[in-house]
Amino acid sequence: MLDDFDSVRVVDEPTAILLTGVSPRTWDRLRARGDVPPITKLSDRRVGYRLIDLKAWLDKRRVTLAEDSGRHGRAPRRRTQPAA
Repeated sequence: MLDDFDSVRVVDEPTAILLTGVSPRTWDRLRARGDVPPITKLSDRRVGYRLIDLKAWLDKRRVTLAEDSGRHGRAPRRRTQPAA
């Protein structure tokens, strides 16, 4: 029974941002595009995000390295050691 409750637990927006690992600025851009998980309206002035919706949103955004490699037209830059 507790596992069922954990799947619908609601967290506030700062916690949702922290759990997803994006910066607040990126979250704001995603929200402006409508590309954030669905909100749960807790009251007239308070919204939250269900953990299960955060997980589904993150799962939807998963890509393989092969899918991502040609996305920007170039391979990721490698860090190099400065010349001694």
